[in-house]
Amino acid sequence: LGDMSERLPETRRILACLDVLVDGRFEVEKKNLRLRFRGSSNQRIIKVQESLALGELVPWE
Repeated sequence: LGDMSERLPETRRILACLDVLVDGRFEVEKKNLRLRFRGSSNQRIIKVQESLALGELVPWE
């Protein structure tokens, strides 16, 4: 999130409104409907506000 949030002011404003973010492209071959809030196993869920505050990615477990 660090690099992304520093590129565009609009991005920082959007991230400020988010609690979590699903990161990663949906991949049909990794599709798993049992995963919570995401569609494929390559995706991860990031706690946005905590990540911004710490300056590093904080995964949502």
